[in-house]
Parts: sequence; structure tokens; C-alpha cells
Amino acid sequence: MGVLLGTVLQAVDGSIVNVAVPQIQRQLGAPLAVVGWAVTGYVLASLLAMPLAASLAERIGMREYFAGSVAFFIAASAACGLSRSAGALIVFRVLQGFGAGGLLPLSQGVLMSLFPGGRRATAVGLVGTAAVLGPLFGPPLGGLLTDVFGWRSIFWINVPLGIASVALVLRYLHPPAPPEKRVSAPLDWRGAALLAVSVTSLQLACAHHPGFLPLAAGASLLFVRRERAIPAPAVDLSVLRHRPLAGTLVAAPLYGVGLYASVFLLPLLLEQRLGMSAAMAGVVMAVGGVSSGGFMLGAQPLLNRFRARNLCAAGAAAFAVSMLLLARVSLHGAGEVVFAQALRGVGTGLLYVGMQGFAFESVPDEDVATSASLFFLLRQLGGSVGVALAAVALDQHANAGMTAAFFLLALMAPISLIPMHLWQRKPGSREAERGAQGAGPAPEAM
Repeated sequence: MGVLLGTVLQAVDGSIVNVAVPQIQRQLGAPLAVVGWAVTGYVLASLLAMPLAASLAERIGMREYFAGSVAFFIAASAACGLSRSAGALIVFRVLQGFGAGGLLPLSQGVLMSLFPGGRRATAVGLVGTAAVLGPLFGPPLGGLLTDVFGWRSIFWINVPLGIASVALVLRYLHPPAPPEKRVSAPLDWRGAALLAVSVTSLQLACAHHPGFLPLAAGASLLFVRRERAIPAPAVDLSVLRHRPLAGTLVAAPLYGVGLYASVFLLPLLLEQRLGMSAAMAGVVMAVGGVSSGGFMLGAQPLLNRFRARNLCAAGAAAFAVSMLLLARVSLHGAGEVVFAQALRGVGTGLLYVGMQGFAFESVPDEDVATSASLFFLLRQLGGSVGVALAAVALDQHANAGMTAAFFLLALMAPISLIPMHLWQRKPGSREAERGAQGAGPAPEAM
């Protein structure tokens, strides 16, 4: 419970501030472009913390790192609530992002160690559902707190909930120690710096100017080269030896493009094209969150009954059809959006469950945290690219750009299946034997 509470806090804070930006701007007297960095800074810091979390947890212990991250998040949240200037708020939001970034992948690593073998799907469902709750309830909760208590309350509410998470984690969480993985070597700070340059420049290229792309590409190449050459890397890229995981990591950015770009476009379609109120648009958006969360909660029975790759195929088909339906609505300015949104939630939920089941079926416990960190990082980076491209399409082509964007998003999920098919386990390999023996049901039973 403490782990999931920390995960929900991380997910909620990624979206809760957005609705409070106008009030923050008025009260702190700062330009919108400056206040916007309170959102961007949090995203950047959390992206940097994600891949480093596993290495840090290996050095100080999973429970200690998770509890420490939540405590750091609490302190930064209180500092945000006390901020008297936009500059101070941005600094503390960045610190808050550093505290929050590792919570999502580490929660998956912790829960997979507590639900080993064939019960791993339970961990997938719990983490996925907790992650869905953030974008679903963050904006309405932020709006309610801002209207009733002021914008500072969206940060103060983290304090009691975070304290409860830390107390529960320290009292009840005792994850098994992973064999041969406790690391005593210092963190590779040069590698971490290259990662920071790579992620930051890519995010800036997506959000502001494509001129940062060469820097992102160069830093990424240097980062990969360094991490593969040193004995104690900041991010252990040796996890890519697991073929299904490697294929899923290639697919993760494509999944992120479809997930985040569709979430970006939908409110604009509902409010600007169809004339819905913000409240009604929120209800329609919630339909997708509920349907997606329902399938994530059913991860265990789904993976017990169906092959993971079949769930991916069904999810890709559902998502593609939903995007085609929304493209039709965008083209004609009318149509059934509730069913399309529900179908989109079904698609993203099945894809998430299927991708997690496919990727982690044969990954040993000691590699789960690093693998999950890379998955969530690549998914988020893909989402940043998708949102940026969708914004360009809208700016340059208005309604026609929105329709075209939905058509292109219909291709993303099916295309993401290609690397997963190419990198599936080879029959008779040692990895396949290990997966069949200890990582859950045999593929034929799925």
C-alpha cells in the first residue's frame, strides 16, 4: 500500500499543477512562459531520475531509496507551497521531480519481487492502475483544490499522504535482497551527466527548438558507448541481452507517441471542435481512464489465459480503430466520441499489459528495476515527441492537421508490434527455458 501510494503521488503531481498555472501566474506576477517551467522542470527532472533510480537503489537498498525518494518529494512539495517567487517555485519543482522520478519504475521492481513468477502480472496491474489514476484525477483534483484553497494547497496535500507512504514502506516493506547485485562502486557521474544532456536536449528540442536534436543525438551516442565500456555504469544496459525486453524498449517510444499525443489532442477536439464544456470534456476523458484501468487491474487473469503478444495485437487493433473514429469526428465535426474514448482506453490498457507481460516474463528480479526505468523513460520521451509533432500539425494546419494526426496515430500501435515480433525469444534458448521454468505460465498457456 505504501509503495502504491507513493506511485499515485508521483503520477498525480505530473498533471495536478497544469490547471493551477493561471492562478500561480497572477499571484506570483510572472510571465506565463516563466511559470510554464514549473511544469517543464518537473518533467525534465523526473525523466533524469528514472534511469538512475535502479543504480542508486542497488547501492543503498531498494526500501531505503524508495522511502528516501518519497521523503525528498515531501520536503520539495512543502518548499513549493512556501515559494514566494516564480524562480523559487521552479527550483523546488525540479527538486520535486528528482524525488518523484524513480518511484514509478522502482514500484514495479519492488512489487515484482513480492509477486514472483506467474504472479508478476499482479504487479503489472497494480502499478499500471496507480499510474493511470494520476492523469485521471490530477486535473480535477488540482482544479478543486485551487478554487477552494488556492494553488499552494496542491503541494501541501502531498505532505500527509507522503508521510503515510514513508511510514508504510519502512514498516511493512521487506523486499528480498537480489543476488549478486549489491553495488559498492561509486555512481558513474560522467555517464549520468551525458544522460542529463541527452534527455534535456531532446526534451527542449521537442518543446522549443529542433536545433537541440544534434546535441541530443551526440550525447546519447557517447552515453551508450561509455555505459557499455565501464564495469559500474550509471544505467546497466546489459539488460538489453533479454531479447523480448529489447524489442519492447524499441516499441516503447511508439507506444508513448500514441498514448500522450492522443491525450493531448482529445481535449482540443472535444472543446474546440465539438464545443463541449471543460467539465464535460473531463467526463469523456475519464471514460478512457476507467476502461484502461479496468484492463490493467485484470492483468493477471488476462496473462494467464492469453499470450502476451496476442493481448498486444488486440490492444493495437482497438487503439487504431479508436483513432480512426476520432479522425472521422474531427473531419466532420460530429460523431460518437464516448465509445471511441472507451475503445482508446481498452487499447492502451491491453497494450500496457501485453507489453509488460512480453518484456518481463523472463527478466530476473535483479534486472527488473533497471528494465522498468528504461521502459518508462523511453515511453515518456516518445510521448514528448508525439505531443510536439501534434502541436506542430495543429499550428500549421488547424483542423486538417488534427484529422491527419489522428490518422497517423492509428498507425503507431500496429507499428510498435514489429520490433516486439523481431526480438521475441528464440525457441530452445537458455532465456526461453528460464522463462518457462520460473517466470510464469508457459507461452502456450498464455
